Amino acid sequence: MLDLQSLREGLRKAQWLDLSQTLEEHIPNYPTHSRFYHDLWNSYWHGDRSLTYQIVMNEHNGTHVDAPAHFISDAHPTSHVTIDRVALSRLVGRGVRLDCRAFQQNENVPKSFITDWEKGHEPIAADDIVLFNFGWSSRWKLRPDHAQYIADWPGVSMEAAQYLLEKRVAALGVDTLSPDNPAALRGSPIHPVVLERQMLLIENLCNLERLPDFFLFLALPLKILGGSGSPLRAVAVF
Repeated sequence: MLDLQSLREGLRKAQWLDLSQTLEEHIPNYPTHSRFYHDLWNSYWHGDRSLTYQIVMNEHNGTHVDAPAHFISDAHPTSHVTIDRVALSRLVGRGVRLDCRAFQQNENVPKSFITDWEKGHEPIAADDIVLFNFGWSSRWKLRPDHAQYIADWPGVSMEAAQYLLEKRVAALGVDTLSPDNPAALRGSPIHPVVLERQMLLIENLCNLERLPDFFLFLALPLKILGGSGSPLRAVAVF
């Protein structure tokens, strides 16, 4: 049994950091994805009793998680896991922040960067949630000023992703549009490789530069039947 009183007191005293981009119209999104719309439905300004909006959005708008089904078809039933079937515990655990702000446009983080980081800190462990802090969220701007965010971002190399798979990491997160940079998306992306092995991918995070090296990561997806992914309210507690 959990000691709920101690847990509650510990959480009250901890620092909470929002790692999610705000959902609003005109946010950056991957060019092939539909956009986010927030439309007034009822309002007391127009004589209604209450205020409500209708949301129309892609599962992959804003800060979100990719379920394995995003890239793994139902021809592979054991790997084709939709977001409603992903265990909630996969997105709750020890977070690890890797400071990758020295990497330039279109560059990839190699495996050696991670192993060198571990030597100076401590080993990444099974079920950790590893976040790559490229500093890219500073480029997040509403259209028409979004071009810098959706072009030439850095990414995570295949060898680095394979290393994290060997470590049995639960999820990999980035403060960019994708852990695959544009060249990788055109060639050999890590998406299908890691998703087939049930490592989740979290994209469009923010505020990663404010994190310590280790923290508690919490993010719950919407329960979308058959969903390929879901928006997240990702937070860090430390």
